[in-house]
Amino acid sequence: MSHRSNRTVALTSLGCKVNQADADEWVRGFLGLGYQVVPFDEVADAYVVNTCSVTHVADRKSRQLLRQARRHNPAALVVAAGCYASVAPEEVARLAGVDLVVGREDKPRLVGLVHGALEGAAEQPREAAAELRLFGGRTRAFVKIADGCDKLCAFCIVPYARGRARSLPFADAVAKVRGMAEAGYREVVLTAVHMGTYGRDLSPAVSLRDLVEAVLGETPVERLRLSSMEPEDFDPDLLALWGRHPGRLCRHFHLALDSGCDATLRRMRRRYTPAEFAGLVDAIRPAVPGVAITTDVMVGFPGETDVEFAESYAFVEAMGFSQTHVFKYSPRRRTVAAKLPGQVPEEAKRERAEAMLALAAESARRYRAGLVGSTLDVLYETRVEGAERPTWEGLTDNYVRVFVPSPAPLANQLLPTRLVGEHPEGLVGSVAA
Repeated sequence: MSHRSNRTVALTSLGCKVNQADADEWVRGFLGLGYQVVPFDEVADAYVVNTCSVTHVADRKSRQLLRQARRHNPAALVVAAGCYASVAPEEVARLAGVDLVVGREDKPRLVGLVHGALEGAAEQPREAAAELRLFGGRTRAFVKIADGCDKLCAFCIVPYARGRARSLPFADAVAKVRGMAEAGYREVVLTAVHMGTYGRDLSPAVSLRDLVEAVLGETPVERLRLSSMEPEDFDPDLLALWGRHPGRLCRHFHLALDSGCDATLRRMRRRYTPAEFAGLVDAIRPAVPGVAITTDVMVGFPGETDVEFAESYAFVEAMGFSQTHVFKYSPRRRTVAAKLPGQVPEEAKRERAEAMLALAAESARRYRAGLVGSTLDVLYETRVEGAERPTWEGLTDNYVRVFVPSPAPLANQLLPTRLVGEHPEGLVGSVAA
């Protein structure tokens, strides 16, 4: 029997960029076996939901997507993968309509498992190497350089979902980026659960700086972006690379804060203080002019008092982040924080989240307003659905979404763009002559 297939598969992914990188690998695997990859809301032979479990809301969204898949095609194979499927496989398997649960250990075999289930094959084939090419209207590629975590913060389920920290071999990481660039991706995003610790577990040990230098020196990638980094793992020596490679290294750092209160951070088992975080920001901003610093902030962690929340709020306000992801603490199974005293009432969490979100919106607006009148390169991605006239959207290197009216297609073009005004989701631009 031929391993090629004319079947259709639909995938969707929740959560972080690491999850997105996993899903992209599966897409390429399915393409290598001849599958047609279709949008998730269309009829398909198989649906793969790459779940997330970082909060109870993520669990709920994962369940909703699995139910949606079954409604799209009652006869389809419905597959649950990702973090929720890894930390609660029995619970996920009991959900009505789920046919296959793929946990952490089996994720590399997902494409073969799905193909075997659809074809009734006793053996799952090793998927063919798909030609690397743009798919799904995407112009940015995600390359996972490390997975897993050893840190065991009090609130986090990731170590249980993704296992111990492990890095992609150095040469493989460089080769992946090279392949993406040669396939036509203008930007590559390096992603990991703990970016800053990349390479410490390899033999010989290497560093993230070593990898970034190799990628810039040995591949044709036009724009390289680093995803989320832990403040305590940030190597200040990295900053020199931005001065040496202007335009190729994106001026964007996502530094997970979680709280601006020292006492809360200690209960979270985070390994930095607000003062250390502020010192890092103070080092980055003069070294990388125009840099965007984005972050995550949690409200309502067990024991967080009104005074502690006010301290966190004031710190976030002082930092002037260009974008802030705000989320309410959610008890996670097997974590220390789920058993801590002083669980914060839901109403208090909601009020604190609303206040922090309002602050985040104003901080983002101020950052974007400071860019109006400047000209920046924008990598255009997709045409805006439902716009009154043809409009395209894309990203600056410092992670601002730009909207440009244009009758001509702009997808996957990296163009100098004058930023002329504000937009509810970013800025309005005009492609420069």
